[in-house]
Amino acid sequence: MLKNILSNNLNKKILIMPVGLSGSGKTTLYKEISGDFDIEYISFDSIRIEMFEKKTGKKVKNKEDYREAFRFVSENKIKLLPVAKEKLLKTDKKIVYIDNTNLKRKSRNKFLCVADDFLKIAIFFEPDLKKCINRQFTQNRDKTVPVSVLLEQYRMIEPPELGEFDIIIRKRLKDGENCCNNWSFKRSR
Repeated sequence: MLKNILSNNLNKKILIMPVGLSGSGKTTLYKEISGDFDIEYISFDSIRIEMFEKKTGKKVKNKEDYREAFRFVSENKIKLLPVAKEKLLKTDKKIVYIDNTNLKRKSRNKFLCVADDFLKIAIFFEPDLKKCINRQFTQNRDKTVPVSVLLEQYRMIEPPELGEFDIIIRKRLKDGENCCNNWSFKRSR
């Protein structure tokens, strides 16, 4: 469904913003569509690593290094949003994918407000706490998120609304299912 929407709107600038818990399939979705489209990938995890490496001179090579980078950026109150916004504004690519949890309307709006001329698509990964927790321990992940963080994410998630986005695609996780199955679709008029 998403590939069809992208193929039929290549003359427009498109912003794809997944909304979902850690481990819900946001990065997997990017990997699945990036082979077919030239996409600017803006990952808050990647920005966090870049900032950590730039400030400390250390390289992030494994999960423990990532945890150190996360702590460093948090403790030093390093702002990631301005870097992400700059990447959005400087890109010459037609499609931009914002890989972050994007859980709250207020935090999404800080990004969406600079993308007025984009077709805005939300991919809402409906929260399944049990499956997201299991994915932290069963998949070969480059990073894991503590259960306490997933519980906090679950508590604070605000589903996307058509007032924010032009198109909302809902994704429900199923056991043993590929990321890009089981979609539903809603479009503003």
